[in-house]
Amino acid sequence: MVPVVTRPNFDALAPHYRWLEAVTFGPLLQWCRTAFLPQLRDARRALVLGDGNGRFLAALLAVTPDVAVDAVDISPGMTALARRRTGNSPRVRFLVADAREHPLRAAEYDLVVTNFFLDCFGPRDLELVISRLVAALAPGGRFVIGDFRVPSGRFAGPAAALALAAMYAAFRLTTRLSAGRLVDPSPMLAGAGLKFVEERTRLHGFLTAQLWRKLL
Repeated sequence: MVPVVTRPNFDALAPHYRWLEAVTFGPLLQWCRTAFLPQLRDARRALVLGDGNGRFLAALLAVTPDVAVDAVDISPGMTALARRRTGNSPRVRFLVADAREHPLRAAEYDLVVTNFFLDCFGPRDLELVISRLVAALAPGGRFVIGDFRVPSGRFAGPAAALALAAMYAAFRLTTRLSAGRLVDPSPMLAGAGLKFVEERTRLHGFLTAQLWRKLL
């Protein structure tokens, strides 16, 4: 029997995502997306996944004049917003696709970016997606993540866990997201052949930006 792939639908959320982000986190999610942007100026071939309305993508194009980007998002509505935000740049190829199935060529990219994307997958799908993305990254290439984490602090940890439970419940209700909890991708990234380089955090570690490199 062929397994049924449940696909979330972010189209209804797309028109409201910008103001919802501003109300809940202010500028912090964009800080998380762009924390390593100055270190990406020499990127030439980038794969950007699940960027939604294109705020990171627009920032990347502004600082990397020679980059060519494949922007993959499962939502046609979000993709339309990203096209508009980037002025339908000829340097971007927009692809409405499921990252679990979209064909990727080995070692095609020198940069892979997954801001607030890996948190959309349960353990099995997450392992599949990471293995596919790492295979598409060239040796020495950079892998950037901006996402939520559950910090270890006595008070910050439970507060973050409570906030995440509420967010997952809301997204499961509004988008049919199949994941019900946050899975730490770090062991899978290391197991797939990436080396951790640097981490930056906000909100006591609840928001975390990480830079990894693929081993040569």
